[in-house]
Amino acid sequence: MSVNSSIEQIGNQLFKYRGFVPVIFAVVAFFIQLKDTQERMSYGSCEEIALFLVVFGHVIRAFTVGHRSMHTSGRNRSHQVAEVLNTKGMYAIVRHPLYLANILIWIGWTTLLCIPWLIVVATIVFVLYYYFIMYAEEQFLRRKFGQEYESWHRRTPRLIPNPFLYTASSNDFSWRIVFKNEYPGWTASMTIALCIYSLLANMSYPISTYYFLYMKGWMIFGGGIALFGLTFRFIKHRTKLFHEMD
Repeated sequence: MSVNSSIEQIGNQLFKYRGFVPVIFAVVAFFIQLKDTQERMSYGSCEEIALFLVVFGHVIRAFTVGHRSMHTSGRNRSHQVAEVLNTKGMYAIVRHPLYLANILIWIGWTTLLCIPWLIVVATIVFVLYYYFIMYAEEQFLRRKFGQEYESWHRRTPRLIPNPFLYTASSNDFSWRIVFKNEYPGWTASMTIALCIYSLLANMSYPISTYYFLYMKGWMIFGGGIALFGLTFRFIKHRTKLFHEMD
């Protein structure tokens, strides 16, 4: 088996489990935060950078998904799917806008932990992780669309966007498509925020009345997250509001 074939095979396996590997990394990072005693970066700077990266990543995802063509992989995990080749909108300036967004989001949450070496590790891990997936996806698209893909591939960067290449999408933007596809990611990000900020509160404040009030607020926020996720799950699976989006 050639090196390229091996990379593609690994990428296809990671594609199937792409929702689980980042979670494993998040759990490991959480325990590192508990154990690491080295000097940390300034929390204020960490928080600003982290939240910018996370919000920017979700904005990229929303803009991409809101204009995307139907019958592409989306949240499908079993195999690659593409009946059309997306080449406009965000796909005109970068070949993998959703993976770029995911990398930014995960680096953002890692940055909030304020451990310099862990931020570097997260950047390397997620860029390499998504590189394998991107490579496998590109081979699938190359076989599926031939010359059309090659032309788009030659003019469009893989992961570093070139905004000067932007061309408007032929698909109208739909908030319903965004909510249908992105509510799990928003729920996950809010849950991560809850865990990290609760941990930081536990490390920063002694047991006191103020501490319990602080934690009570985060418990209420946690209930709101659960309500948000369950509401949109109910709408998606038990109502017809999103059916025409399939």
